[in-house]
Amino acid sequence: MHYSELFLLQAALQTLLCAWLVRLGRDTGQRVAWVLLVPQVCLVYDNLIVGLGSTIGPGALLEALSWPRFWTHWLFGAWAITGCGVILRLAGVERLQSRKGLLVFCSLTLAMMMFDLPHFFVDRLYAVCELDLVRYSTAVAAGTACFAGQPVVPGSPPFASIVTLLVVIGSGIVLLRKHRYPWMLIGGLLMLATTTPLLRAVKLDNMGEVFFTAGVILALARYAPRRSNPATTAQ
Repeated sequence: MHYSELFLLQAALQTLLCAWLVRLGRDTGQRVAWVLLVPQVCLVYDNLIVGLGSTIGPGALLEALSWPRFWTHWLFGAWAITGCGVILRLAGVERLQSRKGLLVFCSLTLAMMMFDLPHFFVDRLYAVCELDLVRYSTAVAAGTACFAGQPVVPGSPPFASIVTLLVVIGSGIVLLRKHRYPWMLIGGLLMLATTTPLLRAVKLDNMGEVFFTAGVILALARYAPRRSNPATTAQ
């Protein structure tokens, strides 16, 4: 399988997770399902554009299509933090039963969004040709330039994404200890594993996002009660 095909497969898997969130939102009335759906749809778009990049080719069109990948990541990438807070609340974690407890997760989400806000004004996109992929990114590693004379552009650690991942892993540990429920933790750890240099070199970090989001959605499906009356007010 070529890497372009891998990204299209990942787009399909993320689409299935979108459909699952829609069903959860309808079956449970939990508004958090719709909150999580927003970044989930963005992941579909992200993988789709990278998967189609070699077909489109480097240039103004691919660059224009690539900007929303980054805008949506900076805006919505940390929304899983709020999702974790709601899931822990549904799972009966005592400290999350009060509004103050949930406010901590919501405030951290907002803080990560604000942290990424400067990217809108200072970041630029550069063509990257790596393996059989053609995409645009804010960084260009050595040996991945698309054009002769294209400079190397160093990247910076994705702080907000790291914090979000740590919150998911931490929430997974809480669920494992309280209910022996492992899947959120497993999803987070698999995502962490795909960020290691070995797996990043073979472009499996986006597959890690599939495991990451699946773990969160699995936990929501496990702890969100189904409503018996469609008119029941969502939490």
